[in-house]
Amino acid sequence: MKNLKRFLILQFLFLFILPITFADIIIKIPEKDVYNLGEKIAAVVSIKEDKDYNGFFSMEIICGNYTRKYYTIPLGLEAGFRTQLTVPDLSLSKYKAGDCTLKSNFEAGSGESIDTAESASFMVTDKINLNMDKFFEAKPGEDIIISGEARKESDEILKKGRAEISFMDKNYGINVTSGKFEYMVHLDDDAETGIVPIAVIVEDKNGNYGNKILSLKLNPIPTRIVNNLGKGILIPGDNLRANIILYDHTNKVMKGNISVKVFDLDNGLIAEKGVQSSDNFEFVVEKNLVPGSYLLLSEFENIEKQDSFVIGVFRKITMKLQDNFVYIENVGNVEYDDEVTLTLQGDEKNYLINKEINLVPGEKIIIDLSKEVPQGIYDVILPEEAVEEDDTNGEENENIEDMPKKNVIENVSIEDNRDVIKKTSHGMSSITGVVVGAADYVASRPTLAAFILIFIILGTVMRYSWGFIKNRAMGKKEETEHIFDDFKFDENEDSKPRH
Repeated sequence: MKNLKRFLILQFLFLFILPITFADIIIKIPEKDVYNLGEKIAAVVSIKEDKDYNGFFSMEIICGNYTRKYYTIPLGLEAGFRTQLTVPDLSLSKYKAGDCTLKSNFEAGSGESIDTAESASFMVTDKINLNMDKFFEAKPGEDIIISGEARKESDEILKKGRAEISFMDKNYGINVTSGKFEYMVHLDDDAETGIVPIAVIVEDKNGNYGNKILSLKLNPIPTRIVNNLGKGILIPGDNLRANIILYDHTNKVMKGNISVKVFDLDNGLIAEKGVQSSDNFEFVVEKNLVPGSYLLLSEFENIEKQDSFVIGVFRKITMKLQDNFVYIENVGNVEYDDEVTLTLQGDEKNYLINKEINLVPGEKIIIDLSKEVPQGIYDVILPEEAVEEDDTNGEENENIEDMPKKNVIENVSIEDNRDVIKKTSHGMSSITGVVVGAADYVASRPTLAAFILIFIILGTVMRYSWGFIKNRAMGKKEETEHIFDDFKFDENEDSKPRH
């Protein structure tokens, strides 16, 4: 049993010291995962064999399917001693891109391979990374600075190289020093606006390469505003619609929020609104705006454009009937001073109501028809130009001739609330036959009716006093008892007893 334990211990010790006693090649490389083309890799190599050998030691690089032997020396080894080899640094060429390893080989003089070893793998690349702002803005006529930093894939700075900037069909070359490069480009005054690409390429003498595409937003320069006004002359109720357009330095329509203002005759601000370029500015002409020239001003940044429009004279009243009342309003923009006539058609008579109207813009009055005509049922006819039409949205009516007129209100019941003078004048006109055509012209004018009544009374007195006055004028003396001979009466009638 003891002999078995000793055997196992010896076997374990034998296995433990086997790597030391047998052949061994060690390849050490820097702890660096990535190398760019042109960089050097330094390998530290040592070899130990269990026998004395005279042969050849070589080093080669393997990158994928590519293999190249770069170092070979004759080498004599003494058994059991580790020999440190001086292996020159390997300059990584452009033919070694990809995953790579270094491999050593020790061969006897006869060409027989005695021992081999490989290093840890590493990456060889030709990539250069560019650190740059990808997006920036400018305007035509300005200077822009294109700058950046170039680094190897291992994040080491690119000490030397060459950068080329391609922009608007032009190329600009500059040097890269200690990883930095910078170039100033002047933009033409008439440069086209929009997103402009800028291509940047960086290379070095070893074939390392990096590129980047930048975006330059070239903003337009506003140069002028056009106010396209519709109507030149407006009246209250009209809608001023102005198309506002902003143009850039290339005479193209550009975007922008334009401030539009309207000023009155005294340069007072009466309307203000912001509109987008190519949109419409709308302004409703109110009734209180007096006739004259008004100003429309459009502004964007330091660009201004002003145009004028005219609000014309608008002289108009509107009428509407409600119950026994006619409501009259001045909807124009000037004073209304004129006579208006209302017509009332009844079964027996027609009446004209004439009124002197004096209204300032926006002012209203009311006419009470019950104080103008006798009680009855009438068709009330308002002046046609004072009655607004309904909005039919442009649709034509085939039976428009059969439709009732807008200014005629039929079967209106009116009470008689007239004063005594108007009622008396109406009664006298009936007795004397003084009737004004078809519309009772006198009844619509109380003052005129009073004068006619006085005239009738004076005429009657003058008729029965004419003989007396004539005789007095001729110097004749006449008995006054014959003045009223035209009146006949029965003397006996007077002597009859009265009950």
